[in-house]
Amino acid sequence: MGRSTNFQDTLFFNAGELTQPGITTEVLVYENNYFSTSDYTLVATVTNINTEVVVRLEGSIDGTYYGPLISNCITKNGTYVYNICSSPVKYLRGRFFSETGGTDAVVRLSFAAR
Repeated sequence: MGRSTNFQDTLFFNAGELTQPGITTEVLVYENNYFSTSDYTLVATVTNINTEVVVRLEGSIDGTYYGPLISNCITKNGTYVYNICSSPVKYLRGRFFSETGGTDAVVRLSFAAR
């Protein structure tokens, strides 16, 4: 069985900026006969960090219950890229999970699905 001519290989999302712990909008990354993903990249850009922030890329099968696919502690301002392979889910969302040592951090999250 071949791929449909409408099949998309990679999806990209700029989830935006969070100025306090919270979640981004969820994104559908699987649709029958259109796209099917199992490899994901999270790009997190952090500014104004005090001590540490935790960022996550979360996945869900049903769009209700989410678990972390990627979870990392960041201790310096900058842009960080994290990957996970062979973990198919139907929905993705980013999360600025926590902040330690202050309340000034700004987290910009983007992610890709393939």
